[in-house]
Amino acid sequence: MVKRTLIGASLLGLTLGAWWFDTSRPSSPAWALTALGVILTLGALHELLSIGGANGQQRNVGLAVGVAWVFVMMLGGASQATNYELFTSSNGWVEFMRGAGDVLTAGSAFAGLYLASQLRHGPGKSVVQLSRSLWFCVPYAAGLSCLLTLLLSGRLELVIGVVLVAKSSDIGAYFAGRSFGKRKLAPSISPGKTVEGLVGGLVLPMVVAAFTLPGVVLTVSEGVQVNLSGGPWGAALHGLIIGAVTVVSDLSESLVKRSCAVKDSGTLFGESGGFLDLADSLLLVAPLVLAYTAVVS
Repeated sequence: MVKRTLIGASLLGLTLGAWWFDTSRPSSPAWALTALGVILTLGALHELLSIGGANGQQRNVGLAVGVAWVFVMMLGGASQATNYELFTSSNGWVEFMRGAGDVLTAGSAFAGLYLASQLRHGPGKSVVQLSRSLWFCVPYAAGLSCLLTLLLSGRLELVIGVVLVAKSSDIGAYFAGRSFGKRKLAPSISPGKTVEGLVGGLVLPMVVAAFTLPGVVLTVSEGVQVNLSGGPWGAALHGLIIGAVTVVSDLSESLVKRSCAVKDSGTLFGESGGFLDLADSLLLVAPLVLAYTAVVS
């Protein structure tokens, strides 16, 4: 318990330090949080390929493609920045990078939703085969890089808000389930999750969103800034949706681990697991949030 607390405190301190560094330099890209995001994304991809049983060559190819995927998503985000100038190339290059980012975002959203569609079947060999397939593993884990696109496009507050809301769903589900949990939610996939925990995982993100999301910048289209409207109540509704997606994302990652007969994706963070365990609540949230900002632009 002490080790888990120390690890958690260290990770929180590192994240807060990166956040402080980036917010203290508003005219520059959010490089510190972006660096943490790159490590998290590639670490999660490596663990996913490993627990799925991919051989050495597959892991090397998967990581190489993952690096390229993350790089394209980062360039796509930087090309949208309005508060700093990183590109001097033609508009054609900028449009190409944005288009490539849109395609990759769609690929990540599809991978996450496809895995979610397998929840009704429960753990099985089909999920094991899926988790060692490069066509699935790369877009699924690299979906985290959608947050890097948002960071480098100047939407730091949106990323922080979304991460806080998603993680509050985990916290709400944990404490509500521990305090009141009786009815199992999905025993074959994640025995510890309960219906009562689900309620907590939906209510707390609504509260957190009501304080963190009102008025955040969603996107900037042709020089026009689009903010989240509706005030606290509108933000709470968005929090409810993010909370629901977080629950599905968490269950989906549990489905992979259960199918591959592993408790945690890694041991780097002790009882907290590995990179994939840290990112589980964001694997589906990230691409859907980025897709949403594109729709409202």
